Amino acid sequence: MTTNRVRKGVIRGRMAASGESYVVAARRMAVPRGAKAPDAQTAAALRTRYWEPAESLDLPCPCGGTCAPGERCARCHATFRHVARVPGSRVDVEAWQDRYDCTGCAATHSFVVTLPDRPWGVVRTIPQRAGRDPIVRVEPFEGIGHPDPPR
Repeated sequence: MTTNRVRKGVIRGRMAASGESYVVAARRMAVPRGAKAPDAQTAAALRTRYWEPAESLDLPCPCGGTCAPGERCARCHATFRHVARVPGSRVDVEAWQDRYDCTGCAATHSFVVTLPDRPWGVVRTIPQRAGRDPIVRVEPFEGIGHPDPPR
């Protein structure tokens, strides 16, 4: 058993968000030792980003709402299931991309949703000297892996 209070707090947060047991949440959550405790916005972004899809379509989606599972596949007429949510823009921190996979074939589709109360990062404005335009940078919260990092 670990004595790292921060790690335990993150694991308990994942347990509360996903309904997993402590052991399962600990195995699926890789938190480096010595990491600082996440603030409320970072914790909300982590819960929004990392979750396991529901076992069946009869159960509510563990993503925290705002999804639309159950759409029919044009190929095999099975239903689509919400399986992932990742940051959906390089500049808009409120945009998340939801991915849906068909339960009967390999079809998949995704679309962008806006979650203003759950941003995945912060926008920082860096002032410049001599009247030049400021630089605007988007920084993801710690632990939020952006699939398309800035170049």
